Parts: sequence; C-alpha cells; structure tokens
Amino acid sequence: MAGNMRQADADEVKAQSGHTPAESLLKGFMCSDPCLSIISRHGKVIGMWGVVPQADRVGRIWMLGTDAMFDDAIDRRTFLREAVKCVEELHQRYTVLFNEIDARNKVHMRWLRWMGFTFVRYRPNYGAEGRPFYEFCRVSHV
Repeated sequence: MAGNMRQADADEVKAQSGHTPAESLLKGFMCSDPCLSIISRHGKVIGMWGVVPQADRVGRIWMLGTDAMFDDAIDRRTFLREAVKCVEELHQRYTVLFNEIDARNKVHMRWLRWMGFTFVRYRPNYGAEGRPFYEFCRVSHV
C-alpha cells in the first residue's frame, strides 16, 4: 500500500513526521491498538487505520489510503457506512480520539467533519516541515 498511497496522505506523513509512507505504515501497525486494513470488495488493500494509545482512554486516531478508496462507488459507500460504526466502537475504548491533519488535505478534513470530529486548534508551524496543520478531536458522549 505504501507505493500506492494517495499523494495528499504521503505529503502529510512527510510534513508531519519526515517519514516515508512505508515507515509511517509500519510504525502505525506496530504502535496501534487496534490497527486495521480497509479492503475493497475486490480484495485489494486500499487503506489502513488505527489508534495509538496516548493515555487512559485517549488515543491518536490515524488513517492512510490509496486513490482506490474513491474509485469504486460501492467501496466508497461501504467505507463511509462502516467508518461511522468503527468510530462508535472505538469510543467504547477511547473517550477521546484526536490527531493533527495537514491543512492541505481537504478530502480528509471534509471527511473528519462529516464523522463528527471538531477542529480545535490551528498550528501554523507544525511537524518536520513546519507546515500548517489542524488539531482535531472527537469526544465520546457516553
């Protein structure tokens, strides 16, 4: 998946951490609880996501994808429907889910708003490249 990562996601990874897509996916896989793959209806890995525990009931949520996440209308609808369920399930374990997002990543920003995340802070000089990022979070209502 690292070689097929959306350019906006690869740019965000580099800007935030300085890592390559492969390094970022490996770190996410090793540190997350849970870490899951997004599989298309044709059996291709089109994304990965997870939550890196930060403190008691607080987790850093992340997702990286390929352009194929948007190519198939059925896969896209299935992903959106399942994403809502997954975030609700994550809130059984994590009261607070948060992370930072590259201000250039408009597709993910729109998706985060749709998923009920709130942008709480603008960080004009963040990460390895000192680019504008937004901190976002979602707090469980339970």
